[in-house]
Amino acid sequence: MAANRTTNPWQFLPLELMDKYIGSRVDTVMESDKEVFGTFLGFDDFVNMVLEDVTV
Repeated sequence: MAANRTTNPWQFLPLELMDKYIGSRVDTVMESDKEVFGTFLGFDDFVNMVLEDVTV
């Protein structure tokens, strides 16, 4: 039997998990291995992220 969110509260869908981190400082590693630090403001359906106060 597959677990669902009512029986396992620690299981989230990927977009639900990202939604929990809005407003947090994040460290993002790009495909080019460049690291970007910033405050996570939001994302769209394609998981394009919006960050502010970014440092490289």
